[in-house]
Amino acid sequence: MAEYDKNLIDIYKKFPDQNPNPILRLSIEGILEYHNQPSKHIINFFGLKIHKKVNQSFLKHIHPTLSKKEHTFEMQVESSFFTFKCIYVEEINGINIYGTDITARKVIDKFPDNNPNPVLRVSYKGILSYFNHGSTKLVDDLKLEVSRVVPKIILQYVGEVSITGKPSNYEIKVGNHTYLCSFVPVPEFQFIIIYATDITALKVIKNFPNQNPNPVFRVDDKGKLNYFNKSSRYIAENTGAKVGEQLPIEFWDRIVNAKNKFELDIGSKTYTFNIVMIKEFSFYLVYGTDITASKDKEKILTKLSKYFSPQVYNSIFSGKLDVTINTKRKNLTVFFSDIKSFTTITEKLEPEVLTELITNYLTEMTEIAINYGGTIDKYIGDAIMIFFGDPLSSGIRKDAISCVSMALEMKRKLRKLKKNWEKAGLSESLDVRMGIHTDVCTVGNFGSADRLDYTVLGNGVNLASRLESSAGANEILISENTYNLINKDIKSQFFGEIKVKGKSHPVKAYKVLDKISKNTKQGIVNISRNGFSLKVDKDKIKDKNTIIAILEDSIDNLIK
Repeated sequence: MAEYDKNLIDIYKKFPDQNPNPILRLSIEGILEYHNQPSKHIINFFGLKIHKKVNQSFLKHIHPTLSKKEHTFEMQVESSFFTFKCIYVEEINGINIYGTDITARKVIDKFPDNNPNPVLRVSYKGILSYFNHGSTKLVDDLKLEVSRVVPKIILQYVGEVSITGKPSNYEIKVGNHTYLCSFVPVPEFQFIIIYATDITALKVIKNFPNQNPNPVFRVDDKGKLNYFNKSSRYIAENTGAKVGEQLPIEFWDRIVNAKNKFELDIGSKTYTFNIVMIKEFSFYLVYGTDITASKDKEKILTKLSKYFSPQVYNSIFSGKLDVTINTKRKNLTVFFSDIKSFTTITEKLEPEVLTELITNYLTEMTEIAINYGGTIDKYIGDAIMIFFGDPLSSGIRKDAISCVSMALEMKRKLRKLKKNWEKAGLSESLDVRMGIHTDVCTVGNFGSADRLDYTVLGNGVNLASRLESSAGANEILISENTYNLINKDIKSQFFGEIKVKGKSHPVKAYKVLDKISKNTKQGIVNISRNGFSLKVDKDKIKDKNTIIAILEDSIDNLIK
């Protein structure tokens, strides 16, 4: 029997030769009796030799085994880390030391500490062995503890991954937060590393459009459509947009090139789109609003605006002017104009030609009136009635100056219009008469409960009309009231006295000449360049209109 025990011990002593991990054996006196080949690195590092007593720096870690019978410690050997398990074996009256290289595990342990996202390590048996600082909230919410089994919400996935041995991703909902967790098995150490990312915000962004009654699209930064809600179906159907495919080029170009917002006609509807770039997740959220109804209203309002002066239109739709029968007394400057001998002209032209010419004339005159701030009251055939001072006013004097300046601008424009009329075959000269008067008038909404007219009434209107009918061809006549307001800015000369129905005495009238130049002392212009020479002596010019016409013809020829 003693021989059998001896043989058994000899076999036991030789068995570690096949172990890939370091194994050493010491006598209780600290003599190195054996080491296998994988221990060579440790032997060389500590300078150990067979049948020699090991040095004190190594022996001090072994001594506790004699009293404990089993003892474990960690030690660094150069750049590697080892855990050593020491076991006292009574049969051989010695200590076996089993080493394991834990360098890789040490690296894995340290790496997650710097990760801002949650990182946990769970054994294949479901026991939590580590978590980093970024996991604090997740650990608290799940009430996790190191060395304890994790709850079922994690344990079920630990079981799946430990069986398959393949990394897998799972979404785990903890309280109000959702985490995307990557379970990465490390079979060498029989544990799983769980890398978690809080995707709550992304889930909210993705799910929010479902409840939005307006169209919402999610498009990645390459132009691929990831998602659209139910309200977007009309747009998707009419543009051919499909989830997982590239957006139609026109749609995608507008998203990329528009700063924040763009408008697009799709099918029979019009949409405005607001773009929000979510840089963190590399996609665009495109919020659409159907503005078809408002566009239709806008078209109607545009049509209605043609029946109102811009000032009146804006005042009505801004709420400043009530659409009720309402009038007031106010200082206004009233303007009248008509084309001399217009009846004779109409008899010589075809209706289509007449319509084109009169439309061109009224359009040009209206544009000038709007530029100077005039309120266009009405067109009466070829006649135009305009007033200044309501609904907007710059003051009685500035209103009068604007009105007379407008008339001068119209007069200059007529010279160009005459050429167009001549080209159309009109032999009669296009001559216009203008009359202007400043007075207190009644202005506001006149009419019935069903139909209103925003206009001006009073003797002031009648006098402006009388001045216009008394003016000669291409003349501007103004009343004394208007003259007194504008004479420092616009040159005029006394025309004569006019009898007006309803007034007991004649009214003085003045003929408008031109604006007073700021450089009135400079009466001579003398300019010379290569191919160009101009010399003007204002004091010697008797027919200014003829000179202006010559200059305008020269400009036209130069442009050609």
